[in-house]
Amino acid sequence: MKPLAWIFVGLLVAVLGACGSTTGPNPSNPNPGNPSNPNPGTPNPGATGFKTAAVLPEGLKNLEQELSPLLVELVELARSKSQNAATLTGTLTQSGNTFTYSSTPTDRLRVVWSDGVVYEFVITQFQGNLAGGATAFYKGNHLLQYSAQLKPDNEMGPVNLSLRSQRQGSTLSVSLGGTAVFDGQTHTLNLNYAQQVLSDFGPGSILFHHQDTLQGSLQGPSFQIQVNETYDFRLVGSDSLVMQTIRTLNNAWSEGGQQFRLQNGLIKRVFRDGNPIELDFWTAEGDLLRGNTRVGGFGQALTGNLLEQFLDTPSGRVRLGVFRF
Repeated sequence: MKPLAWIFVGLLVAVLGACGSTTGPNPSNPNPGNPSNPNPGTPNPGATGFKTAAVLPEGLKNLEQELSPLLVELVELARSKSQNAATLTGTLTQSGNTFTYSSTPTDRLRVVWSDGVVYEFVITQFQGNLAGGATAFYKGNHLLQYSAQLKPDNEMGPVNLSLRSQRQGSTLSVSLGGTAVFDGQTHTLNLNYAQQVLSDFGPGSILFHHQDTLQGSLQGPSFQIQVNETYDFRLVGSDSLVMQTIRTLNNAWSEGGQQFRLQNGLIKRVFRDGNPIELDFWTAEGDLLRGNTRVGGFGQALTGNLLEQFLDTPSGRVRLGVFRF
């Protein structure tokens, strides 16, 4: 996602959530430009599901968690620039850290970033209280429904998304459809996740804890993945921030006439101010099954001060991340 200096502190959670993902680069990653590529070798051309099943679901979830708060920020900015409290369309053009606004087009909100990259949003529902700012809108009861066309700043290719985000009290429900290009292939999305906020920011310090369930399907050219994942996210601190993530994976798919599934996948990480800490907490475990036979699984290996987390498959190793301690 595009870095915006004026994003509110309350949206920091979404950004840090992406940094802690198995797909997003981390400041301590010595190879952030290529965090998830398999080891060199000749992969089985029918085995693209391995990488997709391990990497793409979380990447899409993190993308939405950045995109929806960003859209609220952009609408607030467009309304301020247009001096119209109902604005949902037009063009915002970035130059440095400032934006100008134009009232065209009238059917979508277009954002032209300073590097020429363009995001486009068609907003069909924008219900919530924006009087207290974008942070209060997104953290409060709201209903957002929109489509988005963009190219994320990672290995994911162009996406054409249809999203619906609704918060009632401490529960956030999100549906995610459309298409996304990943690993050079187009995937059709039908995902839903529910987020339960267990604690929120407190006075004088940060305390944020939520649990998510991600389910649905990803349809690729030669396979369909049934997604079944959970996430536990904690962010605490005052002078420094400690972020802990726990992800479980039980995804299944059929490819090349064979049935595969990830069974009891578990990935645990913890960071302080973006740097990995507490090596003993870090975990990557669980099985990759073909039918009922184990043919690979999650693991991690420490070489010097570098920890690699990975998924071993019959086609080679899918790297989930390398972190410097």
